[in-house]
Amino acid sequence: MDMKVAAAAIVILIVVVAGAYVLMSGQAPSSAGGLPDRIRLGVILPLSTASYASAGQEALRGMKMAVEEINANGGVLGKPVELVIRDTKGDPNTAITGATDLITKEKVPIIIGFYSSTVTYASMNAIKNYKPLVFVLGASSVKVEQLVGMERWFFHMHPWDYHRQGTVIEYFLNHMKEIPKKIFVAYEDGVYGTTSYEYFVNLSRERNAPWEVVGEAFKTGSSDFSSVILKAKQENPDVFYIVGYPGDYPVFFRNAKENDFNPKLIFIVAPEFPNYPKDIGDYVAGVDVWSPYLNTPEAKAFVQKFESKFGRAPEYWAPFGYTAIKMVVKAIEDAKSLDKEKLIGALEKVEIKSPLGTVRFKQTGKTLHQVVDKLFVVQWQGGKVAILYPKEYKTGELIYPVPKWSERG
Repeated sequence: MDMKVAAAAIVILIVVVAGAYVLMSGQAPSSAGGLPDRIRLGVILPLSTASYASAGQEALRGMKMAVEEINANGGVLGKPVELVIRDTKGDPNTAITGATDLITKEKVPIIIGFYSSTVTYASMNAIKNYKPLVFVLGASSVKVEQLVGMERWFFHMHPWDYHRQGTVIEYFLNHMKEIPKKIFVAYEDGVYGTTSYEYFVNLSRERNAPWEVVGEAFKTGSSDFSSVILKAKQENPDVFYIVGYPGDYPVFFRNAKENDFNPKLIFIVAPEFPNYPKDIGDYVAGVDVWSPYLNTPEAKAFVQKFESKFGRAPEYWAPFGYTAIKMVVKAIEDAKSLDKEKLIGALEKVEIKSPLGTVRFKQTGKTLHQVVDKLFVVQWQGGKVAILYPKEYKTGELIYPVPKWSERG
């Protein structure tokens, strides 16, 4: 083989290997600085299943807003940021396949997302042996916390069961003018709903709450919850507390109205989805992790930008997604690397101002890296949200008891 032929063969080999690397890793060839030409972040969310998709799509809107801002300002370490997205469809097996694909094929430095405790629990159980760097936005069940909460590679945004139920019980006990005597809890029968109900019952007992609790499980995504409504109506509770997913609540409210079920208050989880005034009407109250009505500079700026882009106020999953991307990119900037250990170290120190307030990772309960641990109680009143709790953010008083269906306009 003469020298020209040998040189040509070497060039071809280099091209083939580089191409194979691109195909296997999903990353563009590295630049001289040791970083790929694009910073590719893994995203995994439910984007196409009715009960879950509204939350997943809202989180993705927030993530994309953050990426647009970051890239408009030169990217991170001079590289543009790109999201590599997988749809879980709200299904554990699909989520495991998507997460495994992001780890082994796409080789992204971090996976951001996950929604639903059932899906997240199954996913973490399946991928924990990889020890992937993950920033989980959802999942409130302590079953997830017990599984991976103390792992250094696990970072978590959403409050846990004890944060949420502690807030609900604190409000019912100490901030309502009339403490409820009976509370009927309808809860979805997966990991999220079941552990939420258990926490509500156990914490009520620990705090000597005077109310009677009656519980009934339901299957999320059902098209009719009349059987649960009729059981609740028979119990005649003061408060009807629903622990479900966004797609469930409009069905519950339609069935409550159809069956003329009139508790003094209907209370839900995360009541500020933008379509709720149309779907469920006024007076619904609930516990939430953020409100677009917060009077802070960062929250107001985010809401204004979101409204100009989408024509409505955001629901909390949007600032969750937005803030998560900003925290991860800040950590990459500080680490000056995509190396896992360096990135973990940088994430542990990151602190930024965000629509959620000043955020950082801190240890709480059995979680090494937790962001949000405070919640709000709110109520729809006249097509707007009144913040009822905590005191420092309060903008209104609870309407209780709420008007009967027959008395509403």
